[in-house]
Amino acid sequence: MPRRQITDVPTGADELPDLTPNQREFVRLRLAGKTGADAYRGAYDVSGMNDRTIWVEASRVSANPKVSLWLSAARQAHLGTAVLTRDAHIAELDRLKEIALASGNVGAAVKAEELRGKVAGHQVERVQEVPHDPADTLRHIAEHQPDLAAQLAQAHGIPGDSGQGGTKH
Repeated sequence: MPRRQITDVPTGADELPDLTPNQREFVRLRLAGKTGADAYRGAYDVSGMNDRTIWVEASRVSANPKVSLWLSAARQAHLGTAVLTRDAHIAELDRLKEIALASGNVGAAVKAEELRGKVAGHQVERVQEVPHDPADTLRHIAEHQPDLAAQLAQAHGIPGDSGQGGTKH
């Protein structure tokens, strides 16, 4: 099967930088759909580490130029899974919230928490549609076609001179 040409990323594995065994496992787990923290847990010894440290280290490994190049090349070549589960999405937003709080970016933390609430179904955006006054529509129609406006007003029981082109407001 011919390889797809990828721009700005090496096209073959022999052109990609060497990774340590831990980095290779981290990349493999990320491409299998694991979160950064879960991939880090699977690739490195995390005994004695708290979740925040794991998140920071997972971010550090992901940002490593060699690792990010491998991940980018694999994603551009459509390797790995593209599955994003609800739980993984919520976990990633939680991770980002913690990073934002640790860096003092309260606004980003609030936004991440807002998005977590939406994903979890705790926040629902409601749009209220304001009903349009049919008399206003008939007045607009009456400016161009008074007879049609009168017929519509009569057919739909809309009172007043709204269909007659008058100026009643």
